Amino acid sequence: MKRKSLLLVVIMVLSLSLPVFASKWADGTYEAWSDAGARSYQYAKVVIQDGKIAGVILKEFTGVDVEKNWSEYNWDAVKQAIYGFNDKFVAAQSAEVDIVTDATGSSNGWIKAVERALLKAEIAADPSKKTSTYFDGTFLGRSNHASRGYYEVVWVTIKNDKITAIKFDRIQPDHTSLDLNDYAWPLGAARDAYADAVIEKGTAPVDIMSGATGAFTMWNIAVMDALDKARI
Repeated sequence: MKRKSLLLVVIMVLSLSLPVFASKWADGTYEAWSDAGARSYQYAKVVIQDGKIAGVILKEFTGVDVEKNWSEYNWDAVKQAIYGFNDKFVAAQSAEVDIVTDATGSSNGWIKAVERALLKAEIAADPSKKTSTYFDGTFLGRSNHASRGYYEVVWVTIKNDKITAIKFDRIQPDHTSLDLNDYAWPLGAARDAYADAVIEKGTAPVDIMSGATGAFTMWNIAVMDALDKARI
C-alpha cells in the first residue's frame, strides 16, 4: 500500500514538472486571401482544432472576382492542384508545402493565403504579435451591381498600413471589361479624383463627388471589400 502511494506521488510530481504544450495557434476558423493579380487571386479557410490544422478549404477567383468552377475548367494540372492541395497543409501542419509545377501561380497564391490565415491564428493566440492593421500587398474588391448590370472592381495596394495605389475596372454583365474609349462620361478623370481622395484619407469611404455619385458609391464599396481582405 505504501509503495502504491509513493508511486502515485512520484507520478504527480513528474506530471507537474513536464512542460505543458501550448499551440502557437488559437482554435477557430480563419480566412485569408492572397495578393490579387490581373487574372486571379486565391482564398483559404483554415480550421484550427486542438492547436493543429484540422482542415483547409481553398478557392480561386478570376480577375473580375468570379469564383472559378473547377468542374468546367479545362486545365487538368490546376484541377489536380485544387483537389489535393488542401491535404498538403494538413499533413505538413504548415503553409510550407511544395507547389504544383503546372499550377505555379495558383499554388503560390494558396500558400500565401494559408500563411496569412495561420498568422491570424497565431495573433489570436498571442495578440502582442499583431504589429500592423493590414497585410502588405495588392487586394481585389468588388462593388454591388448597378441598375444597368455592371459592377466595379478595384485593386488596392497597401504598404506599411498605407494605401499606395488603386487600379479600377468596370465589368459588364458578360464579364468583359469596359473600354473607356466607348464611354461618353469622363470616367477616367473621376477615377483619378477618387484614387487621390482615398490615398489622402488612407481608407474608404470618401465623400461623394458631385456628378459621380453612383461611381463613387460603388468604388467605396469595392475599396472597403479590398481592405477587409487585407485586414490582419
